[in-house]
Amino acid sequence: MRERRNGVNGLLVFLIYGIFALFSLLLVVIGARVYRDITTVGRENTQIRAAFSYVSNKVRMSSGEMEVKEQDGIQMLVLSGNVEGYETRIYYYEGALREIFQETGQPFSPYAGEIIVETTEFTFKRTETGGLWLHTLDARGNPRSMELYLEGNVL
Repeated sequence: MRERRNGVNGLLVFLIYGIFALFSLLLVVIGARVYRDITTVGRENTQIRAAFSYVSNKVRMSSGEMEVKEQDGIQMLVLSGNVEGYETRIYYYEGALREIFQETGQPFSPYAGEIIVETTEFTFKRTETGGLWLHTLDARGNPRSMELYLEGNVL
């Protein structure tokens, strides 16, 4: 009888260790998924902040005129005046915010622009208060926007 009780006790101890191991594994899997989601969201937020910061710093550094216009179906922000006879164009094309620095009046080639940051969308809009509104979407389709208030710059 005693041997049978020891066998049952051993089986219960083994069952408890098995349940503990199963829940430990489940906790590790859940933790890994949460970590992956957190790093993905962090990376997306960093890209969006980088795009907004880049454009806002370019606008603040600009000593000339700024214009939001559309060319060849591509909306762009055109900054001129830093170097006589040249302009900087910032635009969204094929999944990335891009920039090109070229002579004023040269043909525009969207492929020639340097990729600043990859994003799902990026638009520029002049606001009623004379500022510049920047808009993008994160990877989940949530809108993100920023408004720049400009003093002394002409849009």
